[in-house]
Amino acid sequence: MIDVAQYIRDTNAAGTVDTAFSHLEGALAKLGFDRIVYSLITDHPRLRKKRQHGIVRNYPEDWMSHYFSRGYVDVDPVISVIKQRAGAFAWEQLERVGGRPLSNKETVLMHEAREARLLDGIGISFHNPTGEIVGMGVASSSGKTECSRNTISLIQLLCTQFNQVFQDIETESTAHEQLVTLSRREREILTWLAVGKSRSVTADIVGISEHTVKTYLQRVFAKLGTCTTQEAVVRAIRLGLIAPDISRGRNLL
Repeated sequence: MIDVAQYIRDTNAAGTVDTAFSHLEGALAKLGFDRIVYSLITDHPRLRKKRQHGIVRNYPEDWMSHYFSRGYVDVDPVISVIKQRAGAFAWEQLERVGGRPLSNKETVLMHEAREARLLDGIGISFHNPTGEIVGMGVASSSGKTECSRNTISLIQLLCTQFNQVFQDIETESTAHEQLVTLSRREREILTWLAVGKSRSVTADIVGISEHTVKTYLQRVFAKLGTCTTQEAVVRAIRLGLIAPDISRGRNLL
């Protein structure tokens, strides 16, 4: 059983990407997935990094050498789907989620991946509002792992947390990164959302329309480089921009 709350605490406390990655490895191993690759699918100007496949990984090095030597990064159907849409999907669903049959080269690649013991694969994609795309691959070297909808959703949650921590650590390590600031109203709205209030309830508490709450939230997303409320809350807490009191939210339910 994975203690998700403890996993979030551990990764949030990680001082390095490698430490955060080791926590991700431990959590996914409990689900039978022992192979992970984390890639910057596009350039990330905000992090001053170029696109790089497998910037963090524990995939077999012989497979990675073969993958790069064959130029598979430009053929990989998993990356193709990751570029198209955000979310998580099983590799066995590639033709359905990609909306087309695999080409001969793509079929060969996926066959060779299975021969390299990358089995029961799952792809996860993150799209930032600025157009930056991150992709992750999770697989099992033993196979016969459960790839149910619930399992895929749990893996997506674990990888979302790791991606956020990676982005935060890399951002904080950039010495000349522009300081992120939120206005008083932006902090107020994000704090109420952080303690579980809906946008409509937050609008009533703050005394503005729900549409205005949405407008403020979009500004917050743009400043923090996030695209969901959950990601914005996690990043804002890590940067010390908000300090939500969970008990306060319960008392007002």
